[in-house]
Amino acid sequence: MKKPLAMLLTVSVVLGLSGCSGAQGGSTAAATTAAAGGGGVSAAAEKYPSEKVITWYTQAAGSASDVIARIVGPKLGEILGQTVVYENLGGAGGMNMLNPVYKNPADGYSIASLTVPALCMTPYSEDCLYTYEDFTALYCVQKQPQCLTVRADAPYDTIEELIDYMKANPDTVRLGSPGVSSVHYIALAGWKMEAELPFQVVAYDDAPTLNAALLGGHIEGLALGYSEVAQYLDSGDFKILAFTTHDEVKPAGYESLPTFGELGYTAKGVAFQGICMKAGTDPDIYDKIVAAFEQIWTDPDIIAQLTEANIWIEGTLEGPEDFAQTVKEDYEYYGKVLTETGLMEELY
Repeated sequence: MKKPLAMLLTVSVVLGLSGCSGAQGGSTAAATTAAAGGGGVSAAAEKYPSEKVITWYTQAAGSASDVIARIVGPKLGEILGQTVVYENLGGAGGMNMLNPVYKNPADGYSIASLTVPALCMTPYSEDCLYTYEDFTALYCVQKQPQCLTVRADAPYDTIEELIDYMKANPDTVRLGSPGVSSVHYIALAGWKMEAELPFQVVAYDDAPTLNAALLGGHIEGLALGYSEVAQYLDSGDFKILAFTTHDEVKPAGYESLPTFGELGYTAKGVAFQGICMKAGTDPDIYDKIVAAFEQIWTDPDIIAQLTEANIWIEGTLEGPEDFAQTVKEDYEYYGKVLTETGLMEELY
């Protein structure tokens, strides 16, 4: 299903917005249905979710999206009165995670974690089954700092020292990312091209494998979200040299470390952790799901668990309308970056 870039950047974005904004539009549609029917809901919504378990598709076990799902899922099931089960399907730029939701009926029984690549980059691939408009954005749980991280015993303590080391030892430094179709890979590859630095960008399947590679000395550094490296920072195994972002928030205690933007680079890795479902879901079912999540985000126990897991970042939660806009903007940004850097042809 080959999709020319021009078509994706026009038709796909426009249609995609209708799919994503359908998340907020669901309430309006539901209200219309209720008014027409004298305040009732659809027959499907009356039964939902009594017919079967809800499956939450997420990335590899231990990834940020998996942690969010396993903290939030039980509460979601409790509120809706149904069991939530999980399937870990990492890799393929998010396609493995979203393909089941795309193939399953739009009945509210399939939801998925949503990371930037899955809808903002992977749809540019001719191998991708789905298009941008096939999903409805629900919530952005967090936007987190992306960290350029090395082992604590590395012979460089600043980004400037790392650059000097690369130039003195060309092509010996390997910096890892969790997949070729990841914001981390794009940030590193873009930085390499922009700064003309002699290092290798290496792709792994997921964040846990990537962390293990750095621990084992198979790579010299990596780019990952703060929550995905926090345990190794706490243990003293890793250290952060910089953030591959521009104006996004920095973790407490790391405010003095520079971002790519502050260093003058245009390259960046923008990342979010969110939740989505298939577009076209019955608006009354959609309203039930949204109402359940609204309860979850005000539950102090859930927030405490997310905070303990280094997931919760105050002020970055986005509801359906704002999240749809975030997805749209990131889709357009990465389409532009992929085209201008030549990575579109290299990756897709």
